[in-house]
Amino acid sequence: MTHSCRDCGRPNAAHRHACIYCGGALPEPTEQPPDQASLPADIDHLVRQAMTMGTTANLAKALAEHKDTVVEDLADSGDPLDDTPPVAALLEAAKAAAEAEQKDDRGSLIVALDAASAALGRCAPLRTPEPAPERPTILLPKVRRTYALVMDGMGDVDRHPELVSALGIDGVTARMLAIARQPRVVLRSDDASRLREMAETLTKTIHIAAAVVDPDTLRSHGPAQLLVSFTGGARSTHVANWQADLQGRASSEQGELISEAPVLVVPGEVVVLKYRSVRSGGRLKHLREGRMDAGAELRLAVADLHMPSGIYRVLEGVTDLSDAPAAIADSFRRSLLALTEQWSETGCRVLEPRTCAPAMDNAPVYTEDQMNMTQNGWPEWEEHSRCARILFMNDESATGAP
Repeated sequence: MTHSCRDCGRPNAAHRHACIYCGGALPEPTEQPPDQASLPADIDHLVRQAMTMGTTANLAKALAEHKDTVVEDLADSGDPLDDTPPVAALLEAAKAAAEAEQKDDRGSLIVALDAASAALGRCAPLRTPEPAPERPTILLPKVRRTYALVMDGMGDVDRHPELVSALGIDGVTARMLAIARQPRVVLRSDDASRLREMAETLTKTIHIAAAVVDPDTLRSHGPAQLLVSFTGGARSTHVANWQADLQGRASSEQGELISEAPVLVVPGEVVVLKYRSVRSGGRLKHLREGRMDAGAELRLAVADLHMPSGIYRVLEGVTDLSDAPAAIADSFRRSLLALTEQWSETGCRVLEPRTCAPAMDNAPVYTEDQMNMTQNGWPEWEEHSRCARILFMNDESATGAP
């Protein structure tokens, strides 16, 4: 409840004797609330000083002393101040602040707001939600046709007439397919039934494994896991993006133990081309800026270990082979070759190595400073490795046994 000043017309608390704005006498003051009895006697003067002069130091000091007095009184009276849950104390302080604002009781409002601030400080800090893990990306080459006919490598150029007869392709294409020692994509089309007929012809007439694949089939085997080391057994870890810089991954993560043995090993190399931004001469801006020159070419040795549960990848510069069986000190490639020979001796199928270079339409990958970019053959490698899995691990998509 409030009553207005006769001089300035501004509302004041009902228990006020003098206007806190102009100092004029107020009619019919009521009894001061018991919770305000300990307020400083010169509170009105301090408030007017703060409003007219902009000096709040004296008011803040007086209210701080008043607050300490109130807290001590509550402690002496046995009021369980500290036992009040912080959220409940915050709610009570907010209600008291709202009531004080309605009554235009500035002293009580400040005290209530201070109590609310103290209760808020006692509340447990809000936990920042952990970012969701990055979803793995299975890169595949950019193609315009949905389906692809894949066949095993023949490794004999003299057999190319058989491909000409079975598939009706030209002699040059047939020679390129016949000389390959690894699985190759023969033809791409949107007509899956036509490609399946061709795959059956290859199986029956040439007795070679063939299959029809599509992007969904290739991705259905899940993302490849990085084999980080052989310390205490082969161990793997999750990799979301194979185009990222994975240096130091093996030393920083211990990985999960792999309990299976490989059924199929696909070895080879992935080519990484590095470019750098340079400025060149010319009158036109597009000739002077945005030009990228070839800087370096890297060939990373890689081997995909296909197991019933998924694909595990050994990568040069990332996987630690120092504790692998038959490991050779300070030579990753010789250690990997010794490993593949051991797997072959145990009955595991090991394919001929293949080098996968980036296609012309591969999207460039820029560094953080946007000054350098790279192109890599990871999409081509993913397709090659997964096609081999479909051909040689009795996948339902394969039309002929290996």
